[in-house]
Amino acid sequence: MRKRSRRRHGVHNFQKHRKRKKLEEYLEILWYMRERHGTNLKKFIIDTSSGWDPTIADELKELGYIEADEFELKFTDKGYEKARQLVRSHRLAERLLTDVLNMKLDHAETGACEFEHIIVPEIVDGICTLLGHPKVCPHGLSIPEGSCCREARSSIESATKNITQLEIGKKAKVAYINTRSNTRMHQLTQLGIHPGVELWIHQKFPVLVLRINHAQIALNEEVAKDILVWEHVNSLNG
Repeated sequence: MRKRSRRRHGVHNFQKHRKRKKLEEYLEILWYMRERHGTNLKKFIIDTSSGWDPTIADELKELGYIEADEFELKFTDKGYEKARQLVRSHRLAERLLTDVLNMKLDHAETGACEFEHIIVPEIVDGICTLLGHPKVCPHGLSIPEGSCCREARSSIESATKNITQLEIGKKAKVAYINTRSNTRMHQLTQLGIHPGVELWIHQKFPVLVLRINHAQIALNEEVAKDILVWEHVNSLNG
């Protein structure tokens, strides 16, 4: 009897998890539609007519996540925060899997879809810090900010320099890549320029040349201005 009870309990928990995951996926859909259409209900219905289940919307309303009338569909404060955290977790997972683990984007997308439902916000913030608080996902969509991003920006702005401000021979550590361009972020990551890496200023004119380990990397000013660094006291020759 005890085994049967445990089995029923396990099935109940699985069904409960599957239902919660379904509701969270619909919250995520709403976030994407909000990015595209705002709160316009007619445009939303046209865009999701093939995959939107009205019974799920009713349940989201009962749970206090959304409000809707004949013209408008929008998040409550509770729903906005829940959807924001789900989307933040998903898009940071995509960055982690593509930037750090070098997974192809289609494979990373599958992993990110599972990641967002099981990870706690504290770990998400840790991943965000590890990645240098990226602003966009690999698809170029904005990553909702966390408290870690605001705290880092506040401390970084008072303690860091733009890499173009450093003199020749100076050593520094990358603190932050300040760009919303996924292409720019990917370009710098491929060059080995990411938060935590140490570099030296080798040349400033006619282009900025950095040295990372034994490699020399030339950057134009437009790209270089997105790199914020902590300057070391000792110079290259010191």
